[in-house]
Amino acid sequence: MRQAAAVNADAGKVAVVDVNAMAWEATEWQGIRRKVLEFVSDPRKGRETSILEFAPGAALPVTTLAERLDLFVLEGQLGDEHGSYGPHTFVRNPHGTRHTLRSDKGAVVYMKWRVPIRPQAPGNRIVIDAATAQWMAFPHRGSEVLHLYPNADGIETGRIGHVHVNRKIPSHDHSIGEETLVLKGRLTDEYQSYGPGTWFRMPCGVPHAPFTGDDRCMMLIREGDMVW
Repeated sequence: MRQAAAVNADAGKVAVVDVNAMAWEATEWQGIRRKVLEFVSDPRKGRETSILEFAPGAALPVTTLAERLDLFVLEGQLGDEHGSYGPHTFVRNPHGTRHTLRSDKGAVVYMKWRVPIRPQAPGNRIVIDAATAQWMAFPHRGSEVLHLYPNADGIETGRIGHVHVNRKIPSHDHSIGEETLVLKGRLTDEYQSYGPGTWFRMPCGVPHAPFTGDDRCMMLIREGDMVW
């Protein structure tokens, strides 16, 4: 995680970012550009959420992670010493992991660095390919769900939700906060409409009643890692 100015750093405020409308920023790494959605510099609760674009042949330097890194391949193919990851593959690397991320043919990747919530327990490495994994029916929400990582301590959960057309989800809040990246389709609530490429973060306790229209909506959803 880099050192930079704060971006959407107040977890008590709703944050909405249209990634498509953002300009790419150059990075210190040749062939790699970024769009920063969120950046908090703090020794205990620091985090960065960015979209990185790898040109064909681009690579990050060899890194031993001081933070936990979650990544989700949006387009293209990403790889490292541990494997190769195609579109809609989720990877969690705990702090202490040593790797060299690269893309031979190019890729666009959602990446989140997070200061470890439990430094004494780094956890396991996770790799889930949404194209081949077993999804679960979630009928009372009118969707299918792919769970990405366990909620063993009651704090964190992550999933991909694929909501059916013309479904309204009952009004609810998220007592541990929620952030969402819309992958396909459109979701609307009483505040605004979120199309493909929209990232939004709902603070703890803010209610909303989202619904879909004539298109299904696929979303990458995270709850609970805003431990402040």
